[in-house]
Amino acid sequence: MTNSSSSTLPAVRLGAISFVNTVPIYSAFQPDDELSLIYDVPARLNARILAGELEISPVSSACYLRHQDQLVLLDDLSVSSPGAVESVLFLSREPLGAGLLDLPIISVPNDSETSVMLLAYLLREATGQDLRPWFRIYEAADYQSVLAETGNALIIGDNALMMKESLSQSGEAWHCYDLSSLWRERHGLPFVFAVWVANRQWAMQHPERLQAINQSLCAARDAFFSDNNRFQAGLNAAQRRSHLSVGTLERYYRHCLSYRLNPTHHEALTRFAQIIQNANHWEAARDERQATR
Repeated sequence: MTNSSSSTLPAVRLGAISFVNTVPIYSAFQPDDELSLIYDVPARLNARILAGELEISPVSSACYLRHQDQLVLLDDLSVSSPGAVESVLFLSREPLGAGLLDLPIISVPNDSETSVMLLAYLLREATGQDLRPWFRIYEAADYQSVLAETGNALIIGDNALMMKESLSQSGEAWHCYDLSSLWRERHGLPFVFAVWVANRQWAMQHPERLQAINQSLCAARDAFFSDNNRFQAGLNAAQRRSHLSVGTLERYYRHCLSYRLNPTHHEALTRFAQIIQNANHWEAARDERQATR
């Protein structure tokens, strides 16, 4: 007979976002001997699970929506925001509006997919034009020099939190837009930045293993918020990693983020899927116009 103990289970590679936004999921999570955590930025986690290098991972919501044939959505797990998220910011010398059309470039980081698509949508809403041809990708760590050089930048993750702290202290004159807050104003819904998924082929072969890991991740999240000692330990670990203030991090976890995936979040994902589809239509129409010139 085959032994069904954990020692016979295939190794599972579990992705983890390297920003502090997933500390509430992973700080109390206890992986077993057959599971390894692999930290990376969102854009590379997207690529790695699609390439079969990970069995389970958080991915950008745009990645999931584009590749649902390859991915299985885990239950009740996301990185979302009910309003202002504080870690996805567009800074510009020009306010949102027609003046952005005069910019030579719009700087977007190389570690995001969903936030870049969200920015493209919000800029189209503000200007009436698809500004993606203006987008130029920059190395995320260079956000300060890029901002100084180009006069604008989309900044995400820990970099955005640090930038927000810096602006509050320096009082520099930037137009600073929180993309999640702008989304909320337009749609009255939370914004879902990331979801947890499994490689579909692996999930079909290991449904019980997938369910067990899903439950463990949810239990770790619940323990983080229900146990004050675990919350403080996670907060201190995040502070050491990021050098952000404890006050910023506590506000971030308790008020800026949500880690659930309920019917309202699913509604927000459906709305965002429609926007991605519309964006594909904009691109096709633009290419057709250019081809006929």
